[in-house]
Amino acid sequence: MTHSLSTRRLLPGACVALALLTVGCGGPKIKLVPAEGTLTIAGRPAANVSIQFMPDVTRGGNGPTSYATTDAQGKFRLVTYDGQDGAVEGPHTVILADLEEERPPQGQPVKKLPRLDSRYTTAAGGLTAEVKAGTPIVLAVP
Repeated sequence: MTHSLSTRRLLPGACVALALLTVGCGGPKIKLVPAEGTLTIAGRPAANVSIQFMPDVTRGGNGPTSYATTDAQGKFRLVTYDGQDGAVEGPHTVILADLEEERPPQGQPVKKLPRLDSRYTTAAGGLTAEVKAGTPIVLAVP
């Protein structure tokens, strides 16, 4: 009887292990496409801005977040956090962070006005973009 009691204890763990091996830990393979574009603020190229593209799950998006930093001409090329080039196709929520924004010590006045409205620094800010293979991304912030 001891053998059958041990088997009953090990059976749930063995089932979980078998399920993980069958399904795999990585899930389905996500296809990335090359994704690049330009960012302008008030009609001018925006240099030194960090950009995050998060697939918009509310509109069917799925996959990893991609990111980039704009160059002097406001151009960027997206990569995923694990270093793969591109982004998943589909709708994305976009978050911006001005890397040149002045951050004075607490209590000190700001001498240079920020280039970006704070709403663009959150996912709820409403900035979106569609990633499509072969189509440059144009982000224009007023």
